[in-house]
This record gives sequence, structure tokens and C-alpha cells, in this order.
Amino acid sequence: METTKADSELHYIEELHSIKEEVTSLRNDFSRFLQRANQQHIDEMLAEMRKNFMKPMVDYLCEDANERMHSRMTRNCGMRELCEVTFKELLQETAGLVVRPKIEAATIKMYRDKLEELKKEAKSPLCSRCFSEAGNLFEKQVKIMRSLQIYEDREDMDEKGDISAIEPEKIVSEVCEPVANRQRLLMLKALSGENKTFSELSKLTGLRGGNLLFHLQKLLDTGMVLQRSERGDYIITRKGYSTLQGLSRIYSEIGLID
Repeated sequence: METTKADSELHYIEELHSIKEEVTSLRNDFSRFLQRANQQHIDEMLAEMRKNFMKPMVDYLCEDANERMHSRMTRNCGMRELCEVTFKELLQETAGLVVRPKIEAATIKMYRDKLEELKKEAKSPLCSRCFSEAGNLFEKQVKIMRSLQIYEDREDMDEKGDISAIEPEKIVSEVCEPVANRQRLLMLKALSGENKTFSELSKLTGLRGGNLLFHLQKLLDTGMVLQRSERGDYIITRKGYSTLQGLSRIYSEIGLID
């Protein structure tokens, strides 16, 4: 009788242990499922944010190229009108590359070669100024492509993970402080989808007059957003969008650790 009771207790303990293992396994499976679902949600959110961000970014790059080529090209040149059209068409074409999910190094090389071919047709020493401006604008676009992580070259790969380059004071003042506020972060997120006017941002945040201007000025001073003109709408910059991407990656990694 005693043996039977002991066997029964042992069997009960074994079953309890087995159930505990099954519950632990189910909990781990569920936890992994949540992590994957969370990562999928974040990936979808980033994809949607990127898609919404691309149109105003392309518009800004085209507008920037048009304005700078028009204002900085050599004035007294008989070829100015033809060259201005040529450069604008090329830079508008390269601005459109930012909508791609990935840009190959060969594509960037092709456009650099195209600029070099155009330079060979230069007729005057004055042409160097215009080609220099066009080249600088193209390299600015390439820099934006790198920051969006759709183009990567050897130079970028060598710089990745260089923690020694971190400057705490600069990062705190130019990155951490601007986004360490709910209203400013809300404005950045909204601007990642489309341009906003002062009144639209006021409705979005619930801030009025000087209060809204204070927070906007913080984002303007740190280069997170820019204003098209003195009374124009606001647009997110490469720095602002890259900061949002960085925050999403940090949030994702912290979520996976938990």
C-alpha cells in the first residue's frame, strides 16, 4: 500500500513536471511569436513611413536642384540656357532614385560617368563653375541615399560601427534633446509623411503661437526640419528622417531584448 502511494506521488510529480515543461515551451513559443509579430509590425510601419516620405523628399531634391542651378550658374554665357536644362533634367532623374528600395553602385557610377562625359564637351573655362555646382548637388543626393540606407559603398562600410566617433555633447544637443519631447517627435513623424503648414502642425499638436514656434525652432535650429520660405510649409530633412529611423531600430532592438 505504501509502495503504491509512493508510486502515485512520484507519477503525480512527473506529470506536474511534464505539464510545467509544456507550459514553459508554449510560453517561449508565444514569446517568439510576439517578437516576430512585433518586428513585422515595425517593418511594415517603416515601409509605410518611407513610402510616404519619398514623394516630398523627391519634390524637395528637384526644387533644390532647380533653384541652385538657376541662381549659381555662370550668368554671361551663351550656353547657359541649354546647360541649365541639361543639368536640371539629369538631377531630377537622379533625385528619383531615392524611391528605389536599393541602389547599386553601378548606377551611381553611371551617373558620375555621365557628368564626366558632359564635362568633356565644355567649351569655356567658365563651365567649371556650373559643373562643380551640378557635381556637388549630385553628391548631396548620394549622401541622402546613404542615409536612407538604400545605397552603400566601401566608404560607408568602413565607417560603420565606429563608436569612437561619438561626441556626447554634440549628440545630446543636436539629436537627443530635439526628440526628447512628445510634441516635437509627433511633428517629425507627421512631417515624414507630407509637408505641413504652421496651422496644420498647431492642430496636430494642440500648441498655439509662441509655444508651437518654440518647439519648431528647436527642430529648425538642429536641422531636423526646414521651412521652404519665410511663411512657407515645413518639410523634414535627411537628418530628421534618419533620426526617426534610428529611433525605430533602437525601439525594435530593445523590444527583442525584453
